[in-house]
Amino acid sequence: MKKVCMPFIIGFSSFSMASVLATDAGFVPVTRALSSDSSANISSSSSFDACNMHFSDFKYPALPDDKYFEKESPISEWTCLYSGEAFETGYDVQQVNNKGASVSSADNKIIYDYKNKVWKSIPDATYVKNGKANHLSLFQVESKDASGIMAVNGMAKLKDGTLGQSIYFCLIHKNNSLCGSGVNSFDDKGEDLSKEALKLLESISFDGD
Repeated sequence: MKKVCMPFIIGFSSFSMASVLATDAGFVPVTRALSSDSSANISSSSSFDACNMHFSDFKYPALPDDKYFEKESPISEWTCLYSGEAFETGYDVQQVNNKGASVSSADNKIIYDYKNKVWKSIPDATYVKNGKANHLSLFQVESKDASGIMAVNGMAKLKDGTLGQSIYFCLIHKNNSLCGSGVNSFDDKGEDLSKEALKLLESISFDGD
């Protein structure tokens, strides 16, 4: 998988959706903060202060932050990058096969189109089909003060060799980008990781503005 170490358009208001979901669930979501002091798996190629933010947790309001980030967050890895790094690298699922060649496990990859200033999905010529065809889903994401993408791989290979779902996202905020990823087994209560992650991303608000 090629990451920076990071079709269907979402066109509704994230905050109005969040309010409805919270009301329907019968509780007020808790606000959680992400910073270099958080109990989360964080890396950075710039100062992480530029990516300090808070978001709404609609699912586990009773959990303390340390337990949430360690066990229940749909995003398990967070990275703070300069925006140019995120634009340049985009996202694909390249890997090295048993012959030492770089191949892709999905028939497309996500790139940033500088000319039109949009993220887009394009075919990946290095795709090697292995069983059922695999295609990355691309979601455009808008939060209060950032925009970007979330890519969903519905046929991610997990550590135990089984198939699951993985997500990767990048939100651009000024000259920086907050990116991250998460994986989920289909056996984990049958939950859709991408739906939970999308709610979280749409509720993000960066600090210091």
